[in-house]
Formats: sequence, structure tokens, C-alpha cells
Amino acid sequence: MADEWSLGNAELLQQIGTLVWAVNDDKAPKMVENMAALKIGYELYQRLSGQRDVDALRNQTIMNIAKFVKDHPKASKEELTKEVSKQIWLFTQKLEQM
Repeated sequence: MADEWSLGNAELLQQIGTLVWAVNDDKAPKMVENMAALKIGYELYQRLSGQRDVDALRNQTIMNIAKFVKDHPKASKEELTKEVSKQIWLFTQKLEQM
């Protein structure tokens, strides 16, 4: 869902223009106003909270763990635990730097 709702700067400005038009035009459908407000709100939340960056970091951590498992199919439980712990530690370090 995040990719579908993600707005670049130009799209965000377009949605703001749509919202201004819908609010000021009595003939504009209420649904247009509501959708523009939702898209703007979602994008502002993503940008201000940094949630998009956290999600990308989490996905990268998962991919790193999956790559290790794929590259080391016969790894012991201890090796897997060590690698997962390492990846989680790296995740928390990068998160603290944000």
C-alpha cells in the first residue's frame, strides 16, 4: 500500500491544488476532497515521521538475513542466531543514527 500512496513533490503539490479546488468549489464532489486530504495526510505523515525510512531499513535487514540463510543452507542454529543477532544490532544502530 505504501508505494501506491507515495507522492513525489510534484504529485503532492498537485494533490494540494486538488484539495484547494475541491474545498472552494461547491460543485466539486466531496469524495475528491476526501481523497486529496487522505493522500496529503498520508504523505506528510510518512515524510515527518520518517516511517518510510524505517520500513526500508527493516526490509533491508530482512533481506540480509534471508541472503545469509540462502548462502549458508547448512549453517548451524548457533551460526543463524549469531547472524540474526548481528543484523538486528546493525538495524538498531542505523535506526539510532536516523
